[in-house]
Amino acid sequence: MIAVIAVLVAFSVILTAPLDPASRLRDLLRTGPDRGDLRRGGGQTKKDPEQEKLWAISAVENCAHLLKVGMTPQAVMSTLSRQNAHLAPISRAISLGEEPGRAIATRGTDLPPPAADVFAGMSAVWTVSERSGAPAADMILRYARAQRSALDADRERRIAMAGPRATVRVLSWLPLIGVGLGLLIGVQPVELFSGLPGRVSIGGGLGLYLVGRWWMRRMMARAER
Repeated sequence: MIAVIAVLVAFSVILTAPLDPASRLRDLLRTGPDRGDLRRGGGQTKKDPEQEKLWAISAVENCAHLLKVGMTPQAVMSTLSRQNAHLAPISRAISLGEEPGRAIATRGTDLPPPAADVFAGMSAVWTVSERSGAPAADMILRYARAQRSALDADRERRIAMAGPRATVRVLSWLPLIGVGLGLLIGVQPVELFSGLPGRVSIGGGLGLYLVGRWWMRRMMARAER
C-alpha cells in the first residue's frame, strides 16, 4: 500500500511540474539580456517582455552615461541606434532638429510595448530636465535605476510565488488521487455516489473545491501586488 501511495504521489508531481524545470529556473534567475540579441536589434527578446524591458533600461543607462561624458543628444542617440536598430527613427528625428524628449515620445511608440513604456518615461524625464534646467544625465540615470529596481522586485516576487503555485497545482490533484486510492483498496465510487448521501457529498465536495481554488487564487493575486 505504501508503494502504491508513493507511485500516485510521484505521478501527481510529474503531472503538475513544468515541462522544462531547468529552462524555467533559468528564465526566473536571469539578470540581463543577451548581448548578441542587443546587437542584432532584438532577436529573441521579441518573445520575452522582460528581456525587451531589460535592453530598454540598459539603453537608457547608456544614454545617461554618454551624456555625462559630454556627448550631444544627437551623438548619443546615433551611438545607441548603431547598437539597436529599433532606435534609428529616434536618432533621425533628433538629427533633424527635434527635441530629444519629443523625438523619443513620438518615435518610441513603434518599439515593443515593454520597451516603449520605458522610453516613454525617459522622454518625460528628459523633457522635464530641459525645462527645469536640471542635469539631464543625472535624472535619466536615476530613472533607469528606479526602473531596474522595480524589474528586480517583480522578478523576486515571481520567484517567491513559484513555490505556492506549485503547491496549489499539487493540491488540486489530491481529490483524483483519493479516488484512485479508493479503487485500489476495493471501494466502488460509482456505487458510493449513486445514493442521495453520496450525491450530496460529491456536490458539496465540488463546491468546496471550487471555493478553495477561488480563495487560493485571490490570496496569491493579493500577495503578488
